[in-house]
Amino acid sequence: MIVGFIKNKEMKKLMLSLALSGLMLAGFAQEKKDVKPEMKEMQTSVHKHKMGRMHDGFKNKTPEEVAKMKTDRMDQKLKFTDKQRKDIYAFNLKQAKDHQKMAAEHQEHRSKMKKQRVAEHEKMMGMLTPEQQKTLKDSYAENRKMHKEHWKKDRQLKRKDFKKGEVTKTNDAEVKAS
Repeated sequence: MIVGFIKNKEMKKLMLSLALSGLMLAGFAQEKKDVKPEMKEMQTSVHKHKMGRMHDGFKNKTPEEVAKMKTDRMDQKLKFTDKQRKDIYAFNLKQAKDHQKMAAEHQEHRSKMKKQRVAEHEKMMGMLTPEQQKTLKDSYAENRKMHKEHWKKDRQLKRKDFKKGEVTKTNDAEVKAS
């Protein structure tokens, strides 16, 4: 072996560590091949995550399309009879229509609240002097900055704990410290 020919201990350690790191990199660089084809499709089409949003697989789909997709997915696993398939499709269609209606109401409510907040803010700013307005704007900017830093720090900690698999250990340590 190459390490046997090297006389200097420091060089042996260096060569050994380089060989081990090369093996580790080769192991990590290999592509996952045990993922089932239907899982790959599901990961690409259904599980698109965007900035904290839920799955976008049903986004911009009609209730009929959503009901068909759900029914087809369930039918693959559960092997429905014709009657079950019709009943499940009807149930999924009703559910999709209800969800679409609720989403529209929610969006309408959000836009109404936003307009109300803007109007209230403008009214309040009209009651303040220019110096007070500047102080308030600076305060808003400072709050946004602190919130953003706190969110980033919290997010990094959660990711770090999740990667280590020590989410419960961290919580246990916090409980003991309290």
